[in-house]
Amino acid sequence: MLRVVLDTNVLVSAVISDGKPRELLRRGISKQFSIVTSELILKELGLVLRRPKFKTSQDEISRIIIALMQTAEIVNVASKLKVVEDDPKDNMVIETAYDGRAGMIVTGDSHLLALRDFKGIKIITVEQMLTCLGKKRLKNATKKENKSS
Repeated sequence: MLRVVLDTNVLVSAVISDGKPRELLRRGISKQFSIVTSELILKELGLVLRRPKFKTSQDEISRIIIALMQTAEIVNVASKLKVVEDDPKDNMVIETAYDGRAGMIVTGDSHLLALRDFKGIKIITVEQMLTCLGKKRLKNATKKENKSS
């Protein structure tokens, strides 16, 4: 199964609004791909959701993080990579993907998207990931159809 790191900005968008990031998170929860994350990303998610502009209660934040912990594979990040110099905090996303043997990072972050790829880990947008999942679903449906013929 495809292993994917969802950047904090994707997770925040999935929590606060009903759109493509939420659809992507739902697909991960329903095991269309494996969500790979780390304590670093979950901690950042909690800190970001505490900002007053998001109006998220501590109970809601706890429920969201617990749900992710039950659904995602939490990896221990040991690597210390210096890939993104303009925003060093972005390196934790790459470290999570690298140590978690993920095939993709899904993000809205321009620094990460500019890389496009790091050591075979593709860095793509939510829309690109949804397109990828749509093609995969179509391919699987075609395979099943051909087997039943």
